[in-house]
Amino acid sequence: MAIIGGILAFVAGIACLIFWIMAIVKAFKAGDTLWGVLSIFIGICGLIYLFMKGQTKLAIYWIIAMVIAGIGYGIGMAGAINQAGGLEGLQTMPQ
Repeated sequence: MAIIGGILAFVAGIACLIFWIMAIVKAFKAGDTLWGVLSIFIGICGLIYLFMKGQTKLAIYWIIAMVIAGIGYGIGMAGAINQAGGLEGLQTMPQ
C-alpha cells in the first residue's frame, strides 16, 4: 500500500511540476514578468494568474494533480503506519 501511494504521489508531483512550469512560461510569454517572477517564488500565484487570464483548463488540471498527490501521500503514510505495526505501540504524553 505504501508503494502504491508513493508512486501515485510521485507521478502527480511530476505533473504538478510540469503544470507549474507551463504557468510560468505562459506568464513570461504574455509579457507579465511580475506574475512570472511571483510564480517562481510563490506557487499559488501561478494558479491565480491562470484563472485571471482565462486558462482555467490548465489550472484545473494543476489542482487535480495536487489533490491526487495529496491522496497519494495519505495512502503512502497509511501504508507505512500499517507496516510499522499500527498506532497501538505509540507512547502517549504524560499529563
